[in-house]
Amino acid sequence: MGFPKNQSVVCEGYLPLYFAGYFSVICDITSRSFTSDKKVMNLSVSAWFSIVVLSALHTAHTVQAANVVVSIPPLAGLIAPLLGENDQLHVLLQPGVSPHGFQLKPSHLKQLTQADLIVAVGSPVDQWMHKASNAQTAVRLNMLELPGLEKLPLRQGGLWESHRAKDTPKNQHDHDHEHESNMAYDGHLWMSWTNAVLLVNAVSAQLQRANPTEVTAIQQRTQAWLTRLNASQTHIAGQLKPFTHHGFLVLHDAFQYFEHQFGLKGMGSIRLNPELPPSLKRIDTLREKIKTGQVRCIFKEPQFPEKNVLAVVQGLSVNIGQLDPMGSVYVFEYAQRNPNESKRDYVNYDVMMQGLADAFSQCLTQ
Repeated sequence: MGFPKNQSVVCEGYLPLYFAGYFSVICDITSRSFTSDKKVMNLSVSAWFSIVVLSALHTAHTVQAANVVVSIPPLAGLIAPLLGENDQLHVLLQPGVSPHGFQLKPSHLKQLTQADLIVAVGSPVDQWMHKASNAQTAVRLNMLELPGLEKLPLRQGGLWESHRAKDTPKNQHDHDHEHESNMAYDGHLWMSWTNAVLLVNAVSAQLQRANPTEVTAIQQRTQAWLTRLNASQTHIAGQLKPFTHHGFLVLHDAFQYFEHQFGLKGMGSIRLNPELPPSLKRIDTLREKIKTGQVRCIFKEPQFPEKNVLAVVQGLSVNIGQLDPMGSVYVFEYAQRNPNESKRDYVNYDVMMQGLADAFSQCLTQ
């Protein structure tokens, strides 16, 4: 990783000095070292020797700060615990903004140009940055390209159980119009705990390669973070175990990996692409399913108007909850609970996943 090099100053072509505070003193000593005064000469030699030692020690302990840019907040929440106090982390997609249809601004391009490490999902979720990212000289890391990645098949909009039957050519044609791309997998890869751990290890390895003097510290932060993630996963599994047989619907299918991880019973989605409205036929099908009593809750998302869900549940008895695959809701909630902490554009991954678990348990309990 091409981290910025430490700046140095030079006193009339002599030894580079890393301590700018000594600059005027050393230059003065240097100028006097060429006098006939032996005491001054000895002082100069002694001073230069001290500077050589100090410079060597400083160089040996130099920590190169990393400038990391990520596409979406959940990736920042995975990477932040690995970084040192001098490292910088920037998120292109701000809280509350949907990644669907998002476009980069000149300020985003500037952040990419200045980055040492660019981290993306690599799926259609953040395809708006792929071209710009590939044009940079920074190290690029895509979750999609990690070995051993968990990839679940893309599900259609509507009731998922109905798609187990063979599609007719007409139905298949309708589905193709709704696809975000021709991919055969669910692009919300960060929602998988397995994939999250893979990314943590990959970023940690890159940080270690870029800053050999900090390897031990980075390894310690990595192990502490993985331990915390494991504990969080165990806690959430216990929390959600009583709700594994309670059916629910979502606005769009962004939570399949979470559902798969904890054995939850997702039954369908209002939309596949949240930018496209569902057909009247689909709304009628979902409403009929709710009437059977098999659907305990239907989840909206903060990035999209509530009317998208209300059109389906109008006049029906069903709980309404809220899930956020970008973690924006949890950013605001965390800031309210911790007003003394610095404002951030993300929450750590375990906080986000706990927020999702709480939303599931609250809505499915009612």
